[in-house]
Amino acid sequence: MTDGLRIKDLSVTFQLRDRDVRAVDGVSVHFPAGQITGIIGESGCGKSVLGMAVLGLLPPYAKAAGSITLDGSPLLGTRRALGVKLGLIPQNPAESLNPARTVQAHLSEALRPLSLSRREAKAWSAQLLRDFGFPDPARVLKAYPHELSGGMQQRVLCAVGSACTPAWLLADEPTKGLDSALRDQVLDTLGSMRGRGVASMLVITHDLTLARSLCQSLAVMYAGQVLEMGQGVLEHPLHPYTAAFLNALPEHGFQPIQGIAPRAGQRLPGCPFAPRCPHCRERCTRERPGACQPESQHMVRCFLYE
Repeated sequence: MTDGLRIKDLSVTFQLRDRDVRAVDGVSVHFPAGQITGIIGESGCGKSVLGMAVLGLLPPYAKAAGSITLDGSPLLGTRRALGVKLGLIPQNPAESLNPARTVQAHLSEALRPLSLSRREAKAWSAQLLRDFGFPDPARVLKAYPHELSGGMQQRVLCAVGSACTPAWLLADEPTKGLDSALRDQVLDTLGSMRGRGVASMLVITHDLTLARSLCQSLAVMYAGQVLEMGQGVLEHPLHPYTAAFLNALPEHGFQPIQGIAPRAGQRLPGCPFAPRCPHCRERCTRERPGACQPESQHMVRCFLYE
């Protein structure tokens, strides 16, 4: 059964000392198997929190409600699929790799679910590094992260995330902080992973160049909600927020989005973009739009399309 990844009515609330902050607010989406799907949006929109909920890596002070299933099996609140069915490429290699551990130690830990012997783990690790473009894996296995370039560190993270050949891979901001040359290298690496047994991928990113080049479908998040999802989102945005977000890019003249974004965790009764939307009607401020599909394989939550 390859039903894919289904999320229904997912909310994630961080219980802080002075207040509760809802980072993900009633998200319901279906990520089909066999595709690379991107999740885009501004910093603080909830995309990384959504990814951590899928992986079961939310901190103990986070409370999650709703459901997440992978091919029909429940995931929410468990890590049993992590490393086996779900792999992770975290953001920022310099922070994600332990500076006191060698590359071999990182890979051996990632391979634990396979119950390999030390010799088998070392051989598998060397092959993983070859697959990701390291011509001298024996040297790299002995290296510490600081002895590798940024691009090499990112490829090591890719090897760690795909060590057990998971059916799904989640890459969280894989190009964050990288220059254009390293970004292109990461793009090539992620693109090549589909030929190494990783059939499905979620890419959480603010990098629209990466999203445009790599992803077949995109989900757009704002204030903890998915407002739009489908194919052709960047070429033909349907939601007013997506259009405004794209118009604010340098290639479109830095046109600022009017108004102020909701503060972290602020819940509005209607559409979260209503206070800033040029098409806002009174209904938008009091009702949350449901999902509609005005175009094939393109979902949007906006009353303009009812």
